[in-house]
Amino acid sequence: MNLSKTYIRMPVYKNNASVQMTLDNDFNVPDMKPDIERLIQEKGTLHIRDIKPSKDKCIIRGELAFGVLYMGDDGSGQLQSIEGAIPFEETVNMDGLQEMDQMSVRWDMEDLRTGLINSRKISVRSILVLHVSAIRMGEEEVATAMEDGEDLWARNRVCTLSQRCVSQKDQLRIREEAPIPANRPNMMDIIWYQENLENLEMKLQDGGVLIRGQLSIFLLYRDETLENPVNDVELNVPVEGRIDFSDVTQEMIPDIRVHMDHLNLDIRSDKDGEARVVGVEAVLAAEMNIYQEETLKLLQDVYSPKTTLMPERKEISLDNLVLKNQSRCPIREKVHLGGEGVRMLQICHTRATVKIDQTEVTEEGILVEGVVYLGILYIAADDRKPVNSAKAAVPFSYTVEAENIGQGDSYDIFPGLEQLNATMTDNDEIEVKMIISLDASVFKSEKIQVVTQVREEPLDFEKIEAMPGMTGHVVEAGDSIWTLAKKYYASPEDIREVNGLSGDELPVGQPILIMKNMEILK
Repeated sequence: MNLSKTYIRMPVYKNNASVQMTLDNDFNVPDMKPDIERLIQEKGTLHIRDIKPSKDKCIIRGELAFGVLYMGDDGSGQLQSIEGAIPFEETVNMDGLQEMDQMSVRWDMEDLRTGLINSRKISVRSILVLHVSAIRMGEEEVATAMEDGEDLWARNRVCTLSQRCVSQKDQLRIREEAPIPANRPNMMDIIWYQENLENLEMKLQDGGVLIRGQLSIFLLYRDETLENPVNDVELNVPVEGRIDFSDVTQEMIPDIRVHMDHLNLDIRSDKDGEARVVGVEAVLAAEMNIYQEETLKLLQDVYSPKTTLMPERKEISLDNLVLKNQSRCPIREKVHLGGEGVRMLQICHTRATVKIDQTEVTEEGILVEGVVYLGILYIAADDRKPVNSAKAAVPFSYTVEAENIGQGDSYDIFPGLEQLNATMTDNDEIEVKMIISLDASVFKSEKIQVVTQVREEPLDFEKIEAMPGMTGHVVEAGDSIWTLAKKYYASPEDIREVNGLSGDELPVGQPILIMKNMEILK
């Protein structure tokens, strides 16, 4: 017997866990900053710095980086900002986890609130949810074929699977210079900024991954004259870079998540020596899983009428990436802004955060329900409060098309924002137009029996001699030429020839004639 084998790389351990945590701390205003008269707006993002798995648990370390925009209490009407960070260490229990498992963490910010304790101290409180996933890759040796010989037959099965070829985290560094428009005054210092990655495209090439997109940056700054309380500007910085992987080809399937890990802005001089250029240094973190779709021919069974062949089998689970696409959900909604100081003169900037609340498999696909949280910064019709902010929430519902998805299939939906536009319709109402992107990956998992080894044992000649030389059989459910040949120690070709058949399947109820292979007894 010549048994051919191969190795299938596949996950042998998967686990997911979610944990909620609250970060809370107080911060003093730096000595060089004026007292706080009024808080205007806050921002925050989570940075995961370290994930350390061990037996049945993992420790996650990171920090909540925050910023607060406020109006100073020095009579100048000038805007100021404070930045800081709250470090954290969280232990997540995960049964079966081992030190060498591959870890991934996503997070949702359920709430971020800042409060004024006194003119020199603020409170920062955030509720966050960490979504932790773990996977352990292993290799399973399976039989792929056995050479047919005289009185030896092999039965094979063709399977499709998506093998994970790359699972890695890397960084893309961006260094650019962005000039401010000609109608804006020269800059003296940057007060506040908010960034957003837009229209990201990940394209596989032979030997690497090409990442393209745009970094949109909103700035509030002071000019050199100090005549204006604030100046605002929107900058668009191109994002393009390549991460090299020697084993990657363009035919593979990418599943890549990119987010901002670090951003630094500084004021630079243009060719005329004027402060009209913003230097941008950014670090993008990329979490990459790249799959290769493979078709395998696996050995299912072997048979010989001259010896007893005993296949040793094992059940394995094959994952197949059956869907990888990006859906776009358009939203157009009028939002009423209530509360003190809402009367707007002009919208400065609108930011949005997309959060998925729940998903459900339906007949049409995957139903996604969530909320878009809006933060609006605007010029107010109040000389005492020239700059103000408001918050709003816009619910959405969208069905991602996914044919033949079952309840047991696994899927992942990653939300993003492709377009956002907000216009005033009234002094306390805005119309929001946006396009939400829903990046979906769907895996079908199939459990199959594979042959790992074949043992050879002597035939039971007493049993064979007791069997009649010719047997009539009425086909029952589950019968095939293969199963009947094994049962009656016959040749599959002889069964086909005697009964004028082709193929292996038989209709239920059909009578057939089976001849015992008399060569066995010689």
